[in-house]
Amino acid sequence: MKKILFFVVFILMIANISAQVSISSEKYNALNEIKPIPEGMTFAEFQKIQRIVDWKKISVSAILPGYIHFYSEKPEIGWAIFGIRLTGSLMMGFAMYDQYKISNALDFAIDINSEADQSRTRNNAIVLSTGLVLNMLGLAFDWAHGDWVVESERNQVYFKYGIDEEKRELLGISYNSELNTPEIAFSIRL
Repeated sequence: MKKILFFVVFILMIANISAQVSISSEKYNALNEIKPIPEGMTFAEFQKIQRIVDWKKISVSAILPGYIHFYSEKPEIGWAIFGIRLTGSLMMGFAMYDQYKISNALDFAIDINSEADQSRTRNNAIVLSTGLVLNMLGLAFDWAHGDWVVESERNQVYFKYGIDEEKRELLGISYNSELNTPEIAFSIRL
């Protein structure tokens, strides 16, 4: 069973391998693979069609609130998400700190003799839960709405230049905005 599981994982890894080909390669003439960009397309529009929300960006967004909206060039929404998630984190931190002061533990189910301390424990549990919900909703909104924004902008550019599904695949190039270099990527799918 272990061998079968290893084989399946190995095949899945191979199926998702992406290779980058250098334009200056002697064995492979990558210039034949570059398709012309539609006339009149600006660099900003080209960057819009290259944006994707993948698992790497979602993972970064879990740590850096609002990252996907900053990536999609919607900083106002990104800062709002940052503020909401920061508020949620501060609420959670306050609830845990206050609970620790009451019982020298982070146990919200501990029996406390004082009625005032029991009330504080109940309130701390509510504040902690509210902070957790704010964080989860902020992440979910950043992910879902950010992906929708990226897809909408990409579709607007496709519509403007009349690029259908078939022509999108023919473009076949991506642009590394950090290094300001074009990249040609292809993947093997089984």
